[in-house]
Amino acid sequence: MLDAVRTHPRLRGLLWTAEPARRSMRFLTESPAISHLMGRRDFETAPRTWELLLVARRLLSKEPVVMPREAFLDWGHTALSATVASTVERDQVVAAVQDKVGALQVPRRVAEMFGELTHELVMNAMYDAPVDAQGRPKYAANRKADLHLEEHERPTVWLGTDGGRLVLQVADRFGRLQRHHVVDGLARGLAGGEMDQSHGGAGLGMMVCHNSAAMLLFDVRRGARTEVTAIFELDLNLREFRTQARSIHYFES
Repeated sequence: MLDAVRTHPRLRGLLWTAEPARRSMRFLTESPAISHLMGRRDFETAPRTWELLLVARRLLSKEPVVMPREAFLDWGHTALSATVASTVERDQVVAAVQDKVGALQVPRRVAEMFGELTHELVMNAMYDAPVDAQGRPKYAANRKADLHLEEHERPTVWLGTDGGRLVLQVADRFGRLQRHHVVDGLARGLAGGEMDQSHGGAGLGMMVCHNSAAMLLFDVRRGARTEVTAIFELDLNLREFRTQARSIHYFES
């Protein structure tokens, strides 16, 4: 089956596994047709029903499917949202996310992970995403610069929880993230990490994302919007979370 997906680019493959991502990433790097890694707790456990329905709906649709972020959570969830206009606001939003997660009475490390995750995703959206009228990156050369973004450059941050899942989504209006940024970044990090300075960052930021979420969903509308959604299951203890297989999904339209 994997050979068929590799040799027929029109086929789209989904890898369903309980293996750690470091053992499964080679299938994503070797075959551009595979953009979905569906992790499960062990080989006796069925996939998450909501995740399976999400992926099936997207893969079978002929038109782009916009997934409302509330669909990741059950009724009665709570959320916070913010637009980030500057580096000062970035730090304020990171602190607000960490406080919100900490208020759920989860282990302190979970709140710290989501603070780190928010910082990484917002940094990508602030520094790497914006381009000028000629399509050239505006801020990627210096990720330490103090930024004050124009209105159309400002990323949005959304954090929601229903008591069972924690969902973080960061979005920008440029739609420049590509599959190879995700796959190659994860492959490098899982292999021990080589620094990649080509876009102003370390390239290992994807590992921060991988280490903080049970599922990562990258939704790119080319030239219009990038949404990165990270999901953490609150019923897992940290030991289970660290050892279970992760899900990675990349959609592009």
